[in-house]
Amino acid sequence: MKRIEVEADPIAFIFSGYSIHVGYMVNHWRFDVGTFGIKQPSFAITNQNFSVFSSGVGLKADYLLKPERGLFFGVQSDYGTDKISLKSATESTLLSGFVVGIRTGYRFMFGQSTAHYRGLYVVPWVALLYTPGASSLVQQNQVYSQSKWSVFPTLHLGYRFGSAKR
Repeated sequence: MKRIEVEADPIAFIFSGYSIHVGYMVNHWRFDVGTFGIKQPSFAITNQNFSVFSSGVGLKADYLLKPERGLFFGVQSDYGTDKISLKSATESTLLSGFVVGIRTGYRFMFGQSTAHYRGLYVVPWVALLYTPGASSLVQQNQVYSQSKWSVFPTLHLGYRFGSAKR
């Protein structure tokens, strides 16, 4: 069964950002392309004197243990830009680069199985991300360092459309 899906991350919107994804599902596989942006919460920033807005585009590929729903494992790759500035300053610095990672989560489908779960669904997931080009910057004697490794937990809300032609 082939399906088209759209997803959004409400947590990104809560943190003054955005997150929109389009997915294509075929059998046990789901492929996703999306765009995102988020003002990083202070607990996620290595130096509390900085403000960071992260944005970018990404690709994901997931394998579901059961067709259409349940536990999945996957990989992702993003190209993003961090806009970094001291909270007390007006200047900012852009750091861009690739991030790769592994991910897992669970798809809770609300539609009927006889309709192949058309409709709303929820996907909590977590990723372990690696930033090979992580770097540091200094502004007004304050140091901000990007993390090479990070854990990214989130929640996506989605809608699955009717079946695509076989």
